[in-house]
Amino acid sequence: MDRFKLAILFLGPTIMIAAGLQGMRSVPLTFVLFYGWLLLVPLGSFVLRRRAGACADSRFQTDRKRPRTKSDLLLGIGSGAVFLGAIVTAAVQFHPLLLNIPRLKGLLQEWHFTGEHMMWLVLVLLVLNPLLEEAYWRGYMLRKLTDARVRPAMAVFLTSLFYSLYHVLSIMPIFERPWNIVLVLPVFAAGLFWGWMRLRHASLTGSVLSHSFADAGIMCVYFLYLS
Repeated sequence: MDRFKLAILFLGPTIMIAAGLQGMRSVPLTFVLFYGWLLLVPLGSFVLRRRAGACADSRFQTDRKRPRTKSDLLLGIGSGAVFLGAIVTAAVQFHPLLLNIPRLKGLLQEWHFTGEHMMWLVLVLLVLNPLLEEAYWRGYMLRKLTDARVRPAMAVFLTSLFYSLYHVLSIMPIFERPWNIVLVLPVFAAGLFWGWMRLRHASLTGSVLSHSFADAGIMCVYFLYLS
């Protein structure tokens, strides 16, 4: 496919995060921009393909019809539980190094990540975030690359790289140096793992479950130290 269009698809989520978080300095507005992109871009592509009468790649049609396997569900739940436990344990053990709590509370207030709508923001992170991120990166983008005959391993690498790119914008202000740079690496590794799950099971169910548990671990840290 056209490299410029592919670059836009890779960089679009990062641009939305930068506009909302660094530009408007508002988590709710960031959510609108970011999740709007993750939802509307694949949906618009699907509508255009339908209008053009394009047929979906038969390999992915078969994938969608393939039943969810027990191993996919168990791997999703098991890996997610490991991620949750690792996140909470790391925070408990190392939060004096990782977090400047007074500064971070002020930053979250500035980002409007507090107040009466807080529970709605949490629900978005626990439900909408893993669903839309996995559908976009391990579904829509991974399929585009494999349709363009990119090798599966490289497709997983590229989607994980750009998936972790916009996390830099949220991780850098939150954590203390130099850990804010180091902590991008687990995000990249998680992207590789979820991409591998998608290829192995031809399903997003396991990666969505695993991702949701990981996000729950992040929210546990929030309620432990920042609420």
